[in-house]
Amino acid sequence: MDIELLKQQVADAAIHAVELRRELHRWPEPGNQEFRTVKIIEKELNGLGLAVSYPLPTGLLCTILCEGSDTSNSRSEVAGREEGIALRADVDGLPITERLRLPFSSSVDGFMHACGHDVHTAVLLGTARVLAKNKHLLNRDVKLLFQPAEETTGGAERMIAAGCLRNPDVGSVYGLHIKPELPAGQVGFQYGHVHAASDMFRIRIKGRRSHGASPEKGVDALLTGCQVVSSLQTVVSRSTGATDPAVLTVGAFHSGTAGNIIADEAILEGTIRSFDPEVSRVLRQRTEDIVKYTALASGGEGQVTFIKGYPALVNEKAATDRLVQIAQELIGSENLIGIKKPSMSVEDFSYYLHSTKGSFFFLGSGFPHRENPPIHSDNLYINEDCIETGILLMSALCFL
Repeated sequence: MDIELLKQQVADAAIHAVELRRELHRWPEPGNQEFRTVKIIEKELNGLGLAVSYPLPTGLLCTILCEGSDTSNSRSEVAGREEGIALRADVDGLPITERLRLPFSSSVDGFMHACGHDVHTAVLLGTARVLAKNKHLLNRDVKLLFQPAEETTGGAERMIAAGCLRNPDVGSVYGLHIKPELPAGQVGFQYGHVHAASDMFRIRIKGRRSHGASPEKGVDALLTGCQVVSSLQTVVSRSTGATDPAVLTVGAFHSGTAGNIIADEAILEGTIRSFDPEVSRVLRQRTEDIVKYTALASGGEGQVTFIKGYPALVNEKAATDRLVQIAQELIGSENLIGIKKPSMSVEDFSYYLHSTKGSFFFLGSGFPHRENPPIHSDNLYINEDCIETGILLMSALCFL
């Protein structure tokens, strides 16, 4: 496809995409409840002459077949065609009250698009507009994935289980995320590990209640919990390699009913983050040991329940190379920012990369020469110029 024609069509599509982003921003919805959101998406895609399906109640799939495609075959089996590609946007909002007063601020009490999922969705809808106008130029099948519940229950895993990467099969998948730390017009890319794997845990310590005046008659679950928290701080420093990134955080502690009562129960909640499955295993085992034996030493009982989180997000080299090459051609090397350090935060795009090759990149969304609040803040303010850059790269991945 002619690059200058592509840029012009992207610029036109971005004007409408900005309006869509503002409409989506007004109506944030929690994970698995994005019913209004997907209806806005469906209406827009149908208006472009594109059909949609619902692998999940609030998970939407749009498949654009190139000429001569056969959905019974994988892309690698059809001569003269490139492998199919999938592009993903997440659609859920966050339980955060928006502090900014904008003409399009959230109309839903207690919720806002504080992570930029409205931008991600608008970018993919703008990409759909470009693709719909140029279907005759496609040499690969394209799937647009509008996925629920990235922030909560890992909608990506359920989209994959529902078959969103099959029939026709895709050979690569790409996703993006806003990054306020980079100005609009710039793109961050990263090889290898991008986000960590996570496990949540819940610790229950059982003691015995007694009056505070007679502590010897009880087993102090609150004190035991404090000892557990203190001991858990040694797990990373003493049980993992000094060069192995790992985090163990206790973020919640609930115990006690009155100031003069020895608590008979303590509930602790936290998270484990790492990149290496063996490191994760060690962290879980040491947590179990500390809880069990610290509670026993105090005369009580301790138990840990782990809740499996998202796997590590690891970008595939060839797909990232392709992204970098296309971005260099379209936005210039000076606007491509290599990110060296992985983040201990998580992202459920990782599930797609455990199913096929692909790459996850960062869309600069900040304003130059001013402070830009981070994602998940109640005053997140997006430089909407980033939407055009996002549409340009996502569209080019389908044509170039």
